[in-house]
Amino acid sequence: MGRGGSCHPMATRHFTVVDTPVGPVRITWTPRGVCGLERLDGESPSICTRPGRRAPSSPGPDADGAEAPRRDDTRRAEFQALLDAWFAGADVEVPVDLEAAGLSPFARAVLDQVRRIPRGQVRTYAAIARALGRPGAARAVGNAVAANPVALLIPCHRVVRADGRLGQYSGGGPAIKERLLRLEGAWPPRPSPGAPGRDGAA
Repeated sequence: MGRGGSCHPMATRHFTVVDTPVGPVRITWTPRGVCGLERLDGESPSICTRPGRRAPSSPGPDADGAEAPRRDDTRRAEFQALLDAWFAGADVEVPVDLEAAGLSPFARAVLDQVRRIPRGQVRTYAAIARALGRPGAARAVGNAVAANPVALLIPCHRVVRADGRLGQYSGGGPAIKERLLRLEGAWPPRPSPGAPGRDGAA
């Protein structure tokens, strides 16, 4: 369900496909952790990956010369249980490999903030920019969020616009974003007692 950041060409990558309440998801990993999580529409990712990326079952190198991930179902049951637990509301801890995903230090810092958003709450792009000491960087935060390669595990669906609208979601559009937030009881959002805006993050 992530967008943009593809695993580093030097990393050995494997993938499997598991079922979720929002459709099948392809999980890609390296020895260091998960570096990709994509919601699939048939055999094609519903999120945007870098031009030249092959369909999940296609062998051979990508357009940039990186070897395509190889299908490996030996961890399918493990990842299925992990996402089942996530959708059931459990806190799951799994290593992620953002360095292998080719993200900039700023994007990794943004996603570190996003990863801290509790289930049942939302934050705005502007709030994350302020937390990073970059109050004028809301647009850059939005770009980094859109490049999140491991959605759900880094819950970019919990980042919304300051005007109260959902905003876009590369993992399937606003409808999927709203569905995920409703599953978590986070939409429509409720302001925290004594805090300004939406969950103190206007």
